[in-house]
Amino acid sequence: MLHFDVEPRVGYLYTTLTGGLSLAAAQSAFGELLAAATPADRNAFGAFLAAEVQRAARLFSSFPRIAIYGVAPLMDPNRYTQTVAANRGVQVRASDSMQELTSWLGV
Repeated sequence: MLHFDVEPRVGYLYTTLTGGLSLAAAQSAFGELLAAATPADRNAFGAFLAAEVQRAARLFSSFPRIAIYGVAPLMDPNRYTQTVAANRGVQVRASDSMQELTSWLGV
C-alpha cells in the first residue's frame, strides 16, 4: 500500500510517497502508467491541478506556488502538465532538479 508523508518546512511542504510494492510490481505498474499516459491525460491533470489550486487559494494568505519533482521517464521533457496549469494562472514549476525547485520556491 502506498502512503504519503507530508512534512511542513519553512516556506513549503515536503511530501514523500512510500509503500510496500515490490520492485517488479512497481516497475510493471510504472511501465503501464507511462504507456497509458497521453497528451490528453497530461492536459487533464494540468487542468485538474489548476482547478484545485484555484479552489483552495482562498485558504492561503498568498497564491500558492506548486513545485513538482519528477525524474525520467515520468517527467515529461516538454513539461506539458506545467504549461497547462500555468496557462490557467497557477504558479507551477516541474523539474528533475530539486535544487532548481527549491531555488524557484525561494527556500
